[in-house]
Amino acid sequence: MDGNAPPRVVVAVDAMGGDFGPAAVVPGAVAAARAEPGLALALYGDPDALNVLLDGLGARELPVEVVACRDRIEMGESPAAAVKGRPDAPIVRATRDHREGRVHAVVSAGSTGAQVAASLMILGRLEGVDRPAIATGIPTLNGRFLLLDVGANVQCTPEHLLVFALLGDEYARRLLDVATPRVGLLNIGEEPTKGTELCVQAHALLRDAPLNFIGNVESRHLLDGAADVVVTDGFTGNIALKLIEGFGGFLQAAAREFMAGGAADAGEGLRGLLHRLDYTSTGGALLLGVRGSSIICHGASPARAIQSAVLAAGRMARLDLPGLLQQRLAARP
Repeated sequence: MDGNAPPRVVVAVDAMGGDFGPAAVVPGAVAAARAEPGLALALYGDPDALNVLLDGLGARELPVEVVACRDRIEMGESPAAAVKGRPDAPIVRATRDHREGRVHAVVSAGSTGAQVAASLMILGRLEGVDRPAIATGIPTLNGRFLLLDVGANVQCTPEHLLVFALLGDEYARRLLDVATPRVGLLNIGEEPTKGTELCVQAHALLRDAPLNFIGNVESRHLLDGAADVVVTDGFTGNIALKLIEGFGGFLQAAAREFMAGGAADAGEGLRGLLHRLDYTSTGGALLLGVRGSSIICHGASPARAIQSAVLAAGRMARLDLPGLLQQRLAARP
């Protein structure tokens, strides 16, 4: 064994989740294990289906364990009731194993509600966190910014947004390699008095917090790279995220149509644009504020998105991101 090799990190993957199920999840997870030495997989789901796929991929030489789960949570089920009533579902088993230390992170493209519920009910919240937030990286003209919350909390208080900002700031430092993240508050104008009462009160809290707070950020400046971290409530954040996703899809379709029309001289630049707009390079969103690393993937995630999410989960586990977030919250004045 290489004495300089990093310790093995085990990422639990809900292999049955998502629109495409194991057909996309297993190849994506296997690709991540092949790309990252020291990364092991625990695939949760139907062992018969998973073993057939692993054999077809020639993955038996990889550190992959199949954890047999005979139940599953459907998209329309009540998340909390499903977590309680389906203990053998992949996301429930994987999250429980994460709590017990048998795996170091969880990745799923299944029901977001069930994944959030399992994380809250099994892992629990970090001390100082009342409401965990879903955070996702979004491409800009010069890199990426972190947007949170994008759907975990429809209603928030100013204190919730402050905690989101602290969590997002630490994430940006550790995973986006931004030494002093610029933190902004999503709002309808730049003035401190603009927006709802929530925005006005949150602005005052953020202004006085130990953050590089740059003030309000209008939605038209999100993709300019105006901030490294942008906080908002989950209702507004989810609308913003889906608008950006939809516009990205529109641009991708328009660019492909343009290239198909014979604009060969612009092809290289457009291919670069398509790559930057491709959400599969990010893979998933992270539930920030729980005692563990839980990566939430889009239901329509193809294999490449799963690969990106598993690799990101491995990086978070090696950093012990939840531990770093807890330290940051404990240092609040």
